Amino acid sequence: MGIIDTCLQQPFNTLAELFDRAEEILKQNFANNIYLYAPGMVNYETSYYKSSPFSFPAISVTGRRCFLNCDHCGGKLLESMFSAESPDKLYTLMKRLVQKGAKGFLLSGGCNSQGYVPLEQFLPVVAKIKREVSIEVVVHCGLAPSHVADALAESGVDAVLLDIVGSDATIKEVCHLDKCVDSFNHLLKTLSERSLPVVPHIVVGMHYGMMLGERYALALISKYRPAAVVIVALMPLEGTKMMHIAPPSPQDIARVMLAARLTMPNIPIVLGCARPRGNHRVATDALAVRCGVNGITYPSESLFHICTRRGIHLAFSEKCCGLIWRDISSSINRAEFSI
Repeated sequence: MGIIDTCLQQPFNTLAELFDRAEEILKQNFANNIYLYAPGMVNYETSYYKSSPFSFPAISVTGRRCFLNCDHCGGKLLESMFSAESPDKLYTLMKRLVQKGAKGFLLSGGCNSQGYVPLEQFLPVVAKIKREVSIEVVVHCGLAPSHVADALAESGVDAVLLDIVGSDATIKEVCHLDKCVDSFNHLLKTLSERSLPVVPHIVVGMHYGMMLGERYALALISKYRPAAVVIVALMPLEGTKMMHIAPPSPQDIARVMLAARLTMPNIPIVLGCARPRGNHRVATDALAVRCGVNGITYPSESLFHICTRRGIHLAFSEKCCGLIWRDISSSINRAEFSI
């Protein structure tokens, strides 16, 4: 049985040795540092940190429109984003948000019938504004074809985010897309060939709360050398077809984080922003530390106490967590790990 299968299938109470190995990887390969992310896309405040609403806003180039209307999202995630449905509107909005203190942007939107965000006309604006202002731009692309991958590379984006779906059934039934899992292999190959900083996401429990394609997604991603890997989980959103679906347990999310850590020991692994809140988040965060992750987005307050007890150094950032590869590669001074 391979390491991915062991992590995903063995009884949870038998994985203690693997958790210990994961924590050791964080110590040996990453100096026992964890980055905590709180971009201004969501209001975040604890006794340790308060985010700025304009620090790293999200912008949708399609407004609230998404052709696919996937069962787990239904376009709801677009509603909290700024809207810029033309290149001129995008340029004006970015300039205005920079004046309000934005240090970077997540550029996203709904997908078209082919399963990708129609970014073509907007990427020259990204290149232009990056020439004018010192900002970072992270792009969510979907199943981008070659011409969009070329445009991403030419624009100088700082990270490319994409969800990797590892089940044909999930692609068809949840995403309403006439594609297969090999499409994601082709996408990773296309983006990697252009030397783009690729940050694949795995949505645990995307198939109506069940674990279905996570194994293939992990195996596929580990074939490449992504800039980072982000693990998120199904959030039953009000008004979607999955609003009454039970999300995956913290233990199931931990299984995927653990498998990612052990199969990719030199790649930054992040527990991302999309995951259930409340006590579920508290439990997931605690397990994330045992999994040796490099980053956690919108951490629960209890996480600080856990990390203090384990001697883990923490640093906060208002960037998108997809930029963790840059935070690590820039060799931040240990003095900055002061929380």
